[in-house]
Amino acid sequence: MSDSYIHLYITIIILSVCFVINAQSDSLNTLESTIISHGGQVLRITDPQYKAAATLHNRAIQIWPDLILRPATYDDVSLALSTLSSLRIPIRIMGGRHSYGGYCSHQGIVLDSALLKDLNIDWTTETVTMQAGVIWADVYRALNGSEYVALGGLCPTVGVVGFTLGGGYNAMYSRSFGLASDNVLNFTVALYNGTVVTASSTINSDLYWALRGGGGGNFGYVLEMTQKIHRMSETKMPNGQFSFLNITWVNIDIRTALTNWLTFLKNVADDDTRISFNVIIAVNSESNFLMMYCSFNGPSVEINSVFGPWLSQNPKPTFYDVFNYTQTDISRALGIPFPVVNREHVLSAMAINITEAMLDVILDFQPNSTAGLVGSWTELIYLHNANKDKNTAYAFPDISFDIAPGVSWTNPDADPDAIEISEKFLEKLIDAAAPSKSIVGAYLNYIDPYLRDWQKMYYRNHWDRLREIQTKWDPTWYFRFPQGIPPYNQQSNDSQLTNRSVVTIGSLIMLVLSQCFCLMH
Repeated sequence: MSDSYIHLYITIIILSVCFVINAQSDSLNTLESTIISHGGQVLRITDPQYKAAATLHNRAIQIWPDLILRPATYDDVSLALSTLSSLRIPIRIMGGRHSYGGYCSHQGIVLDSALLKDLNIDWTTETVTMQAGVIWADVYRALNGSEYVALGGLCPTVGVVGFTLGGGYNAMYSRSFGLASDNVLNFTVALYNGTVVTASSTINSDLYWALRGGGGGNFGYVLEMTQKIHRMSETKMPNGQFSFLNITWVNIDIRTALTNWLTFLKNVADDDTRISFNVIIAVNSESNFLMMYCSFNGPSVEINSVFGPWLSQNPKPTFYDVFNYTQTDISRALGIPFPVVNREHVLSAMAINITEAMLDVILDFQPNSTAGLVGSWTELIYLHNANKDKNTAYAFPDISFDIAPGVSWTNPDADPDAIEISEKFLEKLIDAAAPSKSIVGAYLNYIDPYLRDWQKMYYRNHWDRLREIQTKWDPTWYFRFPQGIPPYNQQSNDSQLTNRSVVTIGSLIMLVLSQCFCLMH
């Protein structure tokens, strides 16, 4: 080939690249200016608001995006999706920023819901309609002083949408009123191409089914949802109050205390859905600690008759008190700061029951201090009969506990050791439960990047149906992340996902250079 043809070919390639770059740049500039003109924000690392906007709940998985887009209108969300998907630019959707796997962010473009904050309570229909940027603290403040509660997170800074899409249990209320996903009446969803649809039991019912337990980041961008709220009428106390029991044992026979509690659950609480528990166990070579938060959504005059026989057994609690709390009070008492003080790794094992072999593992969770850990604990969330609507994508209607071990540390150099310690503990717990088949999966809202067989652990027998629904509503697999649900025309292997990544400016330049190299040789 003559030099003139080589130069012509190179020129054509360079002009084509420039055309693509200019077209992409023009589209992005138009998108950014439109978002800003409608009251939204465009944040880059040099902007003073960027750091606060990009900060995630868990310091151990902090990611700094290239660009954060904060639309203030649904039309601008649609424009962002249609523009970015047509350019094949990947995104992540950010809400409350509590994603345990960090999947609400990445080193690219993030669509942040922070400015979509409308919240409306309809007292006549007993419902609350929440936009995507609402966090549970907003809802609790709106309900405070009334007799109503919403099925939201104990931690008030959790986003309402991500919490609900994973099922959304509340350790103090779900046994009485169900999961967040049980209580959603409808969703408004922006699809990958910018189209906005409604999903309910009668409209797009397959999408409605999938969104209730199929996990955040799949299927589409949920713009808003309407959820039932519940009147606290059984407690006979004003302003939505209920009885909150704080029961603590320190440096005593924890195994016996736990065994007595498990017997109380079987004999009393399993059939009395007014009773809920959130239990924290911490054991080390020098001390042990067992703390139970319990809610009783019944008349306070019944507390002694219901709980007395159990609490009178030895070992008796070191500390025991009863408070009259509202939902705002409980979120303040149990909520943790945003972001968390230390780095964390929190896991999940959804269990039908807790066997003696599993107790052996839980009570032996004493990580070597040389790993630099600040603390380790196991949380037991009592969820027997918490799932009220069985026709959802939530995969665990039969479990009684979420066993959630966790570790915290401060030094980033300790990340590998801390993660390995917690993951090995989970493996030991799963092995101990294997003979009785007590552990059946993992809670999707505690999404774990290192979890083995995550498709089965998160979704159980719903996996195939969820893939079918993803194929229908997001055939290009635009809403994707490492543990996302792939449509049937895509592969779920992470390495194949990487190979299917978008054509970026950098890759176009590399294409030009490779073509030039071939022509010159």
